[in-house]
Amino acid sequence: MARAMDVADEIITLAQGKSNPVSNLKLQKMMYFLNALSLVQSGHPLVDDGQMFEKWDYGPVIHSVYSEYSVFGASPILSPLEHQNIVFDDKGFPELQNSIFNQREFEENNGDAGFIVDNIDDFLNFRASQLVTESHKEPQWRDRSIEEYSNNLTRIFYSNPINQFWR
Repeated sequence: MARAMDVADEIITLAQGKSNPVSNLKLQKMMYFLNALSLVQSGHPLVDDGQMFEKWDYGPVIHSVYSEYSVFGASPILSPLEHQNIVFDDKGFPELQNSIFNQREFEENNGDAGFIVDNIDDFLNFRASQLVTESHKEPQWRDRSIEEYSNNLTRIFYSNPINQFWR
């Protein structure tokens, strides 16, 4: 399981390496569908750092990742950004620390990195608008009366092969 920002940065890096960079909108949907596929295949979410998908008009979004990459607008994201994280010093005082995504380190230290590498092509060749349309087919994204996202509902929906549009 991985941090949302690391999953985003891995997708951005891999997509650029395949000469098929993603926009912020497409990044969000790819994160969502990779998370759904992980739920189906392994029973656990790909993104598991307390970040939850939110219901936005164009489908599922992890707000922190969206905000970080919103500077690109609808343009392709060519490489991960430098991120600021709050860390605590040895006396317990918070301080800001800058970090840059290290793909090799991520892939060596994260068991799910191989999962992303193995499955990114399932979603990379779809247009962002197609992924938005597919995300709205899942009932929990249409039902605005339920505000909180449920990994279990996603797992149930995509466990049915009929709903696995990427296959």
